Amino acid sequence: MKTIKLLLFFLAACFLNACISNNIAWKTNENMRLVKIGMTKEEVIHLLGNKYMITSSSNDAYGNPVEVLGYKSDADEEYKLKFVSNQLKEWNREHVNKYTVKDPSILN
Repeated sequence: MKTIKLLLFFLAACFLNACISNNIAWKTNENMRLVKIGMTKEEVIHLLGNKYMITSSSNDAYGNPVEVLGYKSDADEEYKLKFVSNQLKEWNREHVNKYTVKDPSILN
């Protein structure tokens, strides 16, 4: 009986964890409607949260810092936000292909 209770507790914990992770991803999708060109990096992070990855960092031809942040929206999408001198200049949504072919000879 104790084992069954432990198993049910474990399954419930896994289910709740999946719901929370999915909610974070969908919240990003929802909040992207509020993102506007010209916002500062801090404003965007405040809006979308700090669960991002810096996907690129460099300087443009004029020496201005350029940084691209990546946010997951759901299992198959990622938003890329490009900041120049700490100001949002552009963003796009990319479809992430989860299924890749490792051996190109398979396609022939």
